[in-house]
Amino acid sequence: TKEKIYGPDAGTDYEDNQLRFSLLCQAALEAPRILDLNNNPYFSGPYGEDVVFVCNDWHTGLLACYLKSNYQSNGIYRTA
Repeated sequence: TKEKIYGPDAGTDYEDNQLRFSLLCQAALEAPRILDLNNNPYFSGPYGEDVVFVCNDWHTGLLACYLKSNYQSNGIYRTA
């Protein structure tokens, strides 16, 4: 489509970027809890609580806020 990853043209954003990146952060928090992300013959199933989240740009900035307010306050991802 010749569109850019963050918007239709260089220097412009998609109008729903706030929603896109909010959903990205929420999905990143849910994925380790429910997806079977390990192909190890000695382990199968979701990672659960044993994860590290890397939030190194504004696209994932909300993840830390969601982690603290929605998960850790409810006893989930206490050590993440």
